[in-house]
Amino acid sequence: MATFIGQVSVLSLIALFGAATTALITTARKGVTLLLSYLIFTKPLTEQHGSGLLLIAMGIVLKMVPMDSKAPAKIPARPAVRIAGGDGDREEDEERKSLV
Repeated sequence: MATFIGQVSVLSLIALFGAATTALITTARKGVTLLLSYLIFTKPLTEQHGSGLLLIAMGIVLKMVPMDSKAPAKIPARPAVRIAGGDGDREEDEERKSLV
């Protein structure tokens, strides 16, 4: 049941916010879970563990910072494809064209 709820939650996040934001949220959740496991259970926190958590936190923060200095490259639109039909020539987008 917990797996089902987790999958539905992730799929809902993807539908609402997109794949990149969902990946960011799941990575942040893993980092918080790791930190809480060291706080709740008495384990020694070594320098390697601390630096790993710091790297995770830095990666999340860097991913959240908008990069306005570079404008995204514009992808040119695909040209329309001419299809001969019974009612004359018409233009259709390549993706809407029938496969058969």
